[in-house]
Amino acid sequence: MKKKILSVLLCAAMAAGMAMGCTSEKEAANESKKETSGDSEEKGSGKVFMTVSNQQNEFMVGMGESFLEVGKAAGYDVQLMDADLDAAKQVSQIETAISEDAEAILIEPCSVDGLTSGLEAAHEAGIPLFIIHNNVSATDLITSLIHVDVQQGGELKMEQVMKDIGGKGNIAIMTGTLGQDTTNQICGGYDKVLAEYPDVNVIFEGAGNWGATDAAPLAENWLGAGKDIDAIVCNNDGMALGVLPVLKTAGKTGEILVYGLDATNEGLKAVKEGTMAATIFVDAHAEIEKAFEMLEDVKAGKEVDKEYKVPSVLVTKDNVDEYMK
Repeated sequence: MKKKILSVLLCAAMAAGMAMGCTSEKEAANESKKETSGDSEEKGSGKVFMTVSNQQNEFMVGMGESFLEVGKAAGYDVQLMDADLDAAKQVSQIETAISEDAEAILIEPCSVDGLTSGLEAAHEAGIPLFIIHNNVSATDLITSLIHVDVQQGGELKMEQVMKDIGGKGNIAIMTGTLGQDTTNQICGGYDKVLAEYPDVNVIFEGAGNWGATDAAPLAENWLGAGKDIDAIVCNNDGMALGVLPVLKTAGKTGEILVYGLDATNEGLKAVKEGTMAATIFVDAHAEIEKAFEMLEDVKAGKEVDKEYKVPSVLVTKDNVDEYMK
């Protein structure tokens, strides 16, 4: 009988020991899980918003994709918003980011002057503001302007145009949305070069608003005027690609040279094929990477540059293979 009681007690003790062991392992696992979660939050936590002026062309779609990719890799909950070239809508999107306690807001602005109320609200809330690609007038409210030097890009492109047409002739300039800083900067680069070429006439100038939808009918109107055009110089590849089928229909491919900017995949293909004379490599991915790099510096209490420029690169048939994916 004593042996039976002793056996029962021994089994009970072993069971209790096993239960305690399981409990200890669960507690250890939970502690480890908490520590892992804490490390993840330190790496990058919270929401980061980006509002872009539009998603109407390959370049802008690519910029949005870069934001989502880089932000997620940094550990953030990233949310991308499209303003549809509407300043009031973009202000509303900035306000949404503020209400969601954004860790930071990246803004590719659709207006130089139209976003000030949203910028003021974000600044007062203490949210870092990184202005991407286009500038705003209220620079005192932002953390940093991060942009490709598109004025340099405009100069490089127009210098190539002058080389290709021999420094004389008639050209047409197709701009992005009027009033946007990028439009102003690119055209400023054109003007700087054109000032040195009095025998070049700008016979047409109009807004293609960054996409083929507006670019194609504008090009049709120019061709319909019956004037000789040596080159159509577009502020981006999206518009240039919209011009190409118009020229093909009119039998003018190769006769009228076409120039873009952004070095999109389709733009690069056109340069390689010879239907576009040149484009400009604009590294939007580098702009986004720099913004997240600066965000970490700001969180660490470090000073960041008020302006950061990414250089532009001319792309022609001579070097297009270097930029094709």
